Amino acid sequence: MDSPLNPLVAAVRTELIHLDGVTKFSPNRRFATVYSEGSPADTIFYVESGLVKIYKRGEDNKEIILQVVGPGALFGEHALSTEASRTIAAEVLQEGVIYVIPRDLFLGLCERRPELWRDISALLLARKRELEKKIELLCLRDVEYRILYYMAELAKVFGAKANGSEWSIPLSQGELASLIGATRETTSTTLNSLARRGVIRLGRRQLIVPSIDGVLAAADQKSKAAKVS
Repeated sequence: MDSPLNPLVAAVRTELIHLDGVTKFSPNRRFATVYSEGSPADTIFYVESGLVKIYKRGEDNKEIILQVVGPGALFGEHALSTEASRTIAAEVLQEGVIYVIPRDLFLGLCERRPELWRDISALLLARKRELEKKIELLCLRDVEYRILYYMAELAKVFGAKANGSEWSIPLSQGELASLIGATRETTSTTLNSLARRGVIRLGRRQLIVPSIDGVLAAADQKSKAAKVS
């Protein structure tokens, strides 16, 4: 991300990732497992580059993506709780570099720098707000609005600039469906409709936003139309 690193992430980069015990995970393919549901919750992860999806999979093998984590972010914060094992899973969406930090080393940093607990609290609150927003979208918004919302958010945070003003998001239609909580078929139909209207463009394993303002305007129009109806 282009935004300045917060003190917690800056401390992790400068004081932790080079210590003995920290390992460097450089997956060279999509779908590589970072951790599985039920695995020990004893490490924190720092994303140097690439993208990671945090997800939950049901007994019917259907999954919902809870969060997409990109460069300059920490994840796996459940290791700071009293839970012994993971209740969710993490998988690589885009190849990159991830640092695996043992919980004891991470907590040691926080003991040396107690002011960092404020940033950890902010991280946990941000995760809570993201989940609250996801619940709101799932319960109160239709598929088209959810697509528009996440396309704008992903383009602003993770999108790679392409062809001047366009933003390329490295997600397949199926992955987007898992993120917005809809079926693959409904998501595909809605994306094709948005593409015909020129709001987005579709590529191979990528979604292209010609204009973030255009996507936001379409979402606003959709919201106003829902209120009228």
